[in-house]
Amino acid sequence: MRQGRVTRRCKVCGKDSAQRRCPCGSDRFTWSYTVDLSGPGEPRKQQHRSGFATKEAAVAAMGDAQSRAARGEQEPTKLTFREWFEQWIASRRGEVRGSTFVNYQSAARRYVLPAIGGLRLGAVTKARLRALYQQLAENGGRGGRPLSQKTVHNVSAMLTKVFGDAIEDRLLPGPNPAERAHKLPTSRIDMRTWTGRQVAGFLDFVGSDRLFCLWRVAFFTGMRRGELLGLRWRDVDLDGAALSIQQTYIRGAEGLGYGAPKTAKGRRRITLDAETVGILRAQKRAQATLRIRAGSIWKDNDLVFAREDGSPIDPDVVSTQFYRLTARAGLPRIRLHDIRHTHATLLLMAGVHPKVVSERLGHSSILITLDTYSHVLPGLQEDAVDRFAAVVGAKARSI
Repeated sequence: MRQGRVTRRCKVCGKDSAQRRCPCGSDRFTWSYTVDLSGPGEPRKQQHRSGFATKEAAVAAMGDAQSRAARGEQEPTKLTFREWFEQWIASRRGEVRGSTFVNYQSAARRYVLPAIGGLRLGAVTKARLRALYQQLAENGGRGGRPLSQKTVHNVSAMLTKVFGDAIEDRLLPGPNPAERAHKLPTSRIDMRTWTGRQVAGFLDFVGSDRLFCLWRVAFFTGMRRGELLGLRWRDVDLDGAALSIQQTYIRGAEGLGYGAPKTAKGRRRITLDAETVGILRAQKRAQATLRIRAGSIWKDNDLVFAREDGSPIDPDVVSTQFYRLTARAGLPRIRLHDIRHTHATLLLMAGVHPKVVSERLGHSSILITLDTYSHVLPGLQEDAVDRFAAVVGAKARSI
């Protein structure tokens, strides 16, 4: 008999508990089982099912699963896509970044479940998914507006994982219907950047804004929004004209909170120009005044960018304020994240080596930098050719 185990989970806090009453105080539980499906010499595969009202029901279902596995049979699932997705997303809570978990939930709720949530899992075909992606691309956004290529691709990437795990759990025979059902975006239509003159104009316009220092640091470092809002004074070396990314402040599965940088290379040191250092010094002095004024209500989080009482700023508030200021300044609308793209694009156009740009942005590989900003490279190649011709020409004339 294949090995298996039955566990009891609290419906309120979601933690396993063998006690009569959960430590959180709840007496509402659901039963689940996990059974080993792999045979001798095979890579380990497990099947997990939850939602059983009683231990007896979970044990009986586990016995059926063990018997089918022993006979080499696959369980015919009656789960709808919605039911499987709810199981799947619950299992991903501790395995992915909090922001990724929230994005999965949001994408499913807005784009996927209304269209295929009621279908049996095995009834979702590649053709049905292609039709879904086409519909999203044409009028899947708010007010019937088209969704961006990147958003549609993100949905397809999530569904590839959802169906892949269903196949691994032997709910589906395979192949994965979501694989190659949507092509990678061929253009970067989501990326909009400002020119150096537009950046300078914006910073002049927001010189008296309370978040002026944040806008300055954002444009001059290419930091992500969460990195800016998680930046602490202990991570800023004003004398050394540099700062270090050590944490982020983002909206995750449990709400707003601090987390680790997006990638291992996200922990990085970014050098600063002299004027930005001066602006940060002024920010520190202004914050010291706020601290004195706030007195006992000051929340000492050591944040560089904080509210008037020292507490963290909601990321959505920063984005909304940026859009308002952009409109008032009469500049082209870009996303807050496009400040990061603007920083990288202007550096590359100035002749900075892509490796340096990659390190400043915290990309896990220079290939990501080259792929993301490939639209800048043709101009750089033309400049390189001209420089090479000038060097060779000078050498030839000196012979």
